[in-house]
Amino acid sequence: MPSTQRVNAGTSTLSVSVTKVLDPLRDTGAALIPGTRAIGVMVTIRNEAGATYDSTASGDLSVITSAGAASPLFIKEGVCQTPLTDFESLISVGETHIGCVGFSVAHGARVVSVRFSPHSRAPGSVIWR
Repeated sequence: MPSTQRVNAGTSTLSVSVTKVLDPLRDTGAALIPGTRAIGVMVTIRNEAGATYDSTASGDLSVITSAGAASPLFIKEGVCQTPLTDFESLISVGETHIGCVGFSVAHGARVVSVRFSPHSRAPGSVIWR
């Protein structure tokens, strides 16, 4: 899954890599609904050209499982802790930002794909299976 994909993000050109899916994600302090587990998606985003990219990781990244779409999850602690300042905030040309987004997934469901949608919109989306 760690292939890099080029993304046209409007006025920015990004290189995006999903480097790892942490499944399950343990010791998160997250409030999980019974029957679900936490997972984390590690991602690297580099702004290659154009304007500064400014968005939100929990809006840009989505996970599809064998049971349907996963919900973003606030992670209180650990490797995938939700930061106070989103790691997708203000990525200038030439900068690389690395982060992790947590998701709530039904027990027994498997991750089918991860999607990156620039500015939380479908145009320009890329998918890892």
